[in-house]
Amino acid sequence: MLQRKSFSFFNLFLVFFFGASFCQLASAKAALPTDKTVLVYLGPYSEAEFQTKIKPLFLEKARSCKNCEILNQTPYTANGELDREALIGKLKSLPSQAQIVFFDFNMKVSDANKTIVELLNKKSEEGLIIVGTAGVPPATESSGPLSRTLLGQVNRALIIGELSERDRLVPTGFYGPEMLTALRPPKDMIGQSMSPLIFAAALTEAHSKNSNRDWVSHLKEKKMKSRKIWMDMNDMF
Repeated sequence: MLQRKSFSFFNLFLVFFFGASFCQLASAKAALPTDKTVLVYLGPYSEAEFQTKIKPLFLEKARSCKNCEILNQTPYTANGELDREALIGKLKSLPSQAQIVFFDFNMKVSDANKTIVELLNKKSEEGLIIVGTAGVPPATESSGPLSRTLLGQVNRALIIGELSERDRLVPTGFYGPEMLTALRPPKDMIGQSMSPLIFAAALTEAHSKNSNRDWVSHLKEKKMKSRKIWMDMNDMF
């Protein structure tokens, strides 16, 4: 009888313990934040530069979106060189909440990066939104058409150029009809190549409000219907 009573109390303890643990777990899950709209940043800046230059601008431009976040996944080494294998690895293992990837660089296509183009086209067809700057070649290389660049060969990429103070494209940049539009940045940011990031912030905010829309098709359709040489933010969002 004594052994049965001890067993009974032990069972009661287990029920109480696991019941309490389950309630705590359920409470913790209920306290988790809601799903966020995450933009993954792929650019040449160090973590320190990202925290002081890139992230603050993104948060400022998407300030009305409480659930918008930017995540630094730079594939560049400390020496400022692109690590192609690291880039492929990051693209293959994006966070589950990442809906948009922003390329803060572009380059001419070569045998060394054709694998990246193939992967980006695959990711794009799966629903990942790829935004990027039209970019400029290194000082040692000549300019050229977007069609011969990394992003220019991604069918559904949203490529953004930057206008100068006189609403002209940078003469040394990549150019072509693959560009969605070119934007003029605020006066204090002219020449800093921040227009594509500002666009990416606006798109992240818009996506958070309407995640069911095919934003790539939507924006490219707007481009087709627009009579302007370059659409501005008000034309797109």
